[in-house]
Amino acid sequence: MAGVAVSPVLIGRQGEFEALRRALADGRAGVPRAMVIRGEAGIGKTRLVQEAIRSLRTDASADDPPVVVATAQCVDGGDGAPPFHALRGLVRDLRAGAGDGLLDIASASPGVRRTLGVLVPELAESAATVAPESIEPSSDLVSDAIETVVERLSERFHVVVVVEDLHWADALTASFATLLAITLRGRHLTVVLTYRSDEVAGRPALSGVVALEARRDIQHLELARLSGAEVGSQIEAIAPGRFSGADTDAIAARSGGVPFFVEELVSLEGEELPGALRDLLLLRYRSASPGARQIVALLSVGGDDVDHDILLRVSGRDRTVLADGVREALERGLVTVTATGYGFRHALLREAVYGDVLPGERRDAHRVYADALESAGASFSTLAAVAEHRARAGDVPAAFDATVRCLAQPGSELAPSTTAALWRRLADWWDDVPDAQDRVGGASRMEVLRRAAEHLWHAGDYLEARSSVTAALDLPGPSDPVERATALWWLVMCEGWISIRADEEALAEADALLAGRTESAALAQLARVRSISGRHDIAALEEAVAIARDSHDAETLAICLTNLAVRFVHDGADELAAAAAREALEVTSRAGGRHRALLVLANIRFFGARYRDAAEVFESMRREALETGRERGHGAIATIGLGHALIPLGRLKEAEAHAHRALQLLVVPFDRSAALRILAEGDLWGDRPAAYAEKRRMIDDEMPDVLDVPDEDFGWRRLDLLEALVRIAEEPDDRRRLELVRAGVTRESALRAAETQPWVRPWSLPLRAWLVAEGRRVSGADPLLDRGIAQIRDDVMALVSPPTIRGVVPVLVDLVAALTVDAAFESRVGAWRAVLAEVRAGEGLAVQFVHLATLHLAEVLVESGDRAGAEATLARLGDSARAEGDALVARWADELAARAGLGGDPGTRIASLTERESQVLELVARGMTNPQIGRELFISPKTASIHVSSILTKLGVANRTEAAAFAREARP
Repeated sequence: MAGVAVSPVLIGRQGEFEALRRALADGRAGVPRAMVIRGEAGIGKTRLVQEAIRSLRTDASADDPPVVVATAQCVDGGDGAPPFHALRGLVRDLRAGAGDGLLDIASASPGVRRTLGVLVPELAESAATVAPESIEPSSDLVSDAIETVVERLSERFHVVVVVEDLHWADALTASFATLLAITLRGRHLTVVLTYRSDEVAGRPALSGVVALEARRDIQHLELARLSGAEVGSQIEAIAPGRFSGADTDAIAARSGGVPFFVEELVSLEGEELPGALRDLLLLRYRSASPGARQIVALLSVGGDDVDHDILLRVSGRDRTVLADGVREALERGLVTVTATGYGFRHALLREAVYGDVLPGERRDAHRVYADALESAGASFSTLAAVAEHRARAGDVPAAFDATVRCLAQPGSELAPSTTAALWRRLADWWDDVPDAQDRVGGASRMEVLRRAAEHLWHAGDYLEARSSVTAALDLPGPSDPVERATALWWLVMCEGWISIRADEEALAEADALLAGRTESAALAQLARVRSISGRHDIAALEEAVAIARDSHDAETLAICLTNLAVRFVHDGADELAAAAAREALEVTSRAGGRHRALLVLANIRFFGARYRDAAEVFESMRREALETGRERGHGAIATIGLGHALIPLGRLKEAEAHAHRALQLLVVPFDRSAALRILAEGDLWGDRPAAYAEKRRMIDDEMPDVLDVPDEDFGWRRLDLLEALVRIAEEPDDRRRLELVRAGVTRESALRAAETQPWVRPWSLPLRAWLVAEGRRVSGADPLLDRGIAQIRDDVMALVSPPTIRGVVPVLVDLVAALTVDAAFESRVGAWRAVLAEVRAGEGLAVQFVHLATLHLAEVLVESGDRAGAEATLARLGDSARAEGDALVARWADELAARAGLGGDPGTRIASLTERESQVLELVARGMTNPQIGRELFISPKTASIHVSSILTKLGVANRTEAAAFAREARP
């Protein structure tokens, strides 16, 4: 049988090729793109990707960024797939493409460097320098580390990330691929994912990739089988003129239009077509020499990528004999050369060869591989592979021991899904292993299953975690009380995420098991249990803290202190909350514990209207997350908090930049909603109502479930009311304004219903007071509406007279008074001056409401006749509002100056009048009264009076006589 018969040109894929080339060209141009390519085995997914990348390189100009292609090749390893295999290859490709620059980038963050050192040991002096207990289990660490490197490299290179055969991906690789395709963290970046469409069923890890099909921003290509004519073109391109029409038809029918099978059939060179496709694939293998067949068979047992030195040990051959066998396999098109060894030309070939190896030979080969790998090193991924080979060799006790050693290595905390699978395998093998409990360091089967549940919980797979911990609790026979109580606590943790409730029965049982015990582990677990069961009671939480102190378990103490701090926040005891949170920071070094405590401190400051202090804490959290390599998790949450804190400081551009960064990092809908709220509020104050409406539409149409989350429901209801107030303020028509005020009252009711926590109420207090002020402008037209406005005013005054909750600071009290109290000009001027006198930079009152207060001061100055004061006030306001991103109030200031005729000549003031106001002024100049003007223009005397008042303000005159004189003087 001849060597590989490959068409020199791509057949039947022109449309798909052009689509992929466009995605690659966009990535090169700085527009990141993601594409998912699916199709059955042998359909040509890899060939399509290779040809498109080759074309990209060929067409590159001197001005284009250099291309770095990094491939994560997933392998079929079942439950025992080597941890990090695919991602390790991807990082090695990045290193090869970028050179030493990769190390420089990785060194920019100790957390990233540490994680990559575990993933690819040659990138660090020693992977063993990372103690496993120093890192909380998290699948985000690996993804975040690689994405950070990709993102930074993409500033200088066009990075093309290819993840092949995702249908075989472990949970970690599938999660990385899905997140990168969604977030597209990078500048010059293209992400290409491939998987077999006929291998989707029964692969839970692929669910996230399949879900990408619903996203409109990710293109999907389905590679269909070639038509008969296209098969003919492929055959002619491979072997011009060698096949008759009948032969071509036979190959087309036998191959079913699958390009890989066409190549294999063409390579037969006149041999009879085999009866089964498996036999077709094996022809090439069976026609090789015995030495080459042995090498290929060993490679099929070793996996899709076998290191050269490992193959040398496994084969038992000298280097020359091995090289001869490998060379023949290469010439026959069975295998290819990889970065460190050898792999199969196509996964279908490996599957066929592995199935052809006799069972006894397979077991022997797996045993030899296990021996070779065990002597090569003791890393997490190597020992996981050793355990898998031992298991397939039928030596369960040895597989058990290798798994135990594997779980003790650095790296297990970086792949919690894989680690959970290893713990579960120990539980499955338990009855087949003598002295299993001694072999696993004294841990019981219950503890083994509980540890599996713990890692599944950290991986975010709460349903599987619950299943594992339930299996632990259902084990027959007696159990250690502390172990059972610990398992019950993890059941509570799972239920909390699944149903958003605490399993009170499990808590009660755990408490009963632990009560009265004095050993440290029991005390620590009892403290955790009571910190949840007593979450609504300060005394119970303080007792939990005391028990945690007696246990001398620092992490438990940090958890209990933080839970106590949260309860203090609920009860309005901010100083006590801050003290508990600060102590939690002192006793814990774990990133998760520090993040939770810092989040409490930041929220105390934010809802206490200490915006600058809140921003500083959030920024500290963000920097700490970057240092520890946790930007996606803790860092993204801190970034959102920082964005929200920067808005009231008038740093809208920075806030929006942080929101965009959070959207790059996050995929969970309610997290993305929180980031979108930053942008939406920026749209409202930035005078971009259409942009706000589009984001609100996204929430309603694309992620309506986020409104079931109290924080998001309140946040969007608050913005809804702000948007309504902006529309009311801009509406010139009295009747339409009345309808808008009614709608505003409805939105205020929805906001009040969403305020499930008392400390958020001051955040919306200025909006309610503003609504009361707008309601006064339409009072008397609708008695029912008047009562609604009065009720809102009463609610507002109840919060500020006297202040009853945190955040109701003096300046806010003054603002409410100025907005809600009807008074003469002189009193209103004094009221607004009092508000501005109380303003303190960075706290108390958001700068947007400082701008509004300044605008109101200018309005009453105009009304009181202090035109010079109004003009100076508006000039300052315009400058500050624009500088702080408040384009809305800046525009309103300009419009007020124009209406009042400030800073302009008489002609400009006349031009500021509306058409109706010009008509009224002409009649005023003729000496008409308001009733006479009403009859002349068919309007009511009251409406005429309103127009006259507006005219006096715009012209800057005191009475009708001066207005008439002004009009006569302004005539040409």
